[in-house]
Amino acid sequence: MSLALLLWGGGASHDRVSFARSLQAASAPSAQKPPPPSNVEGQRPQEKREPESAARDPLTDPEKELRDRAAIEYRKSEHRRAVEASEQLLKRARELSEQWGRHRHSRRSEELLQEIERFARRIRSISGAGDLELREPLPEDPARALARLCESAAALHDAVKALTAYVISVEVMERADEIVRLARYLRQHARTDRGT
Repeated sequence: MSLALLLWGGGASHDRVSFARSLQAASAPSAQKPPPPSNVEGQRPQEKREPESAARDPLTDPEKELRDRAAIEYRKSEHRRAVEASEQLLKRARELSEQWGRHRHSRRSEELLQEIERFARRIRSISGAGDLELREPLPEDPARALARLCESAAALHDAVKALTAYVISVEVMERADEIVRLARYLRQHARTDRGT
C-alpha cells in the first residue's frame, strides 16, 4: 500500500503519510478500554454488605455483653431470694403447725400466718405470676387447711430448690398462690373464732 502511495505522486507526500496512518488506525483494533458502565438510578454498585445484626456481634459488643451479664446476675439474685423465702416460709409453717393445736388464737399464730403469706407472695412475684384462678376449693376444716398449707410449703421449697435461675415453673406459681389463699383463710377463721 505504501508503494502505491509513493507511485501515486511525489508532491503531497505528507498528505499520503497521514492518509496511510489513518487507514491503519481504522483497520487496527482499538487499544482503549471501554468506558465504565454508568450507574443507573436506583442501582448500587455490587458490594458485599453484612447485615446489621452481624455488625453488632454480641461477642464483640461490650455494651450488649454488660447488659447480658447484668441480666444474668439479676436472675441469679432473684433465684437466691426465692430459695431463701421458701426456706423461711417452710420454717414458719412448721412453727405454726406446732403452735396451732395449743394456741390457735394467739398473737404469734396471727404473725406467723402474715409472714407465711408475705413470703408466698414474694415467691409468686419472683416467679412472674399474678393472682391465679382458684383451682381447688379450700378445705372447710381449719386443721385440714393447716395440713395442706404445711404440705404445700414443703413441696414449694423442694420445687424452688430444684429450679435454676433461668427456669420458670408453673408448679411454683400454683403452690405459692395456694399458700397465700390458705394463709388468708386460716387468718380469717382465727378472727371469726375470736369474735373480732
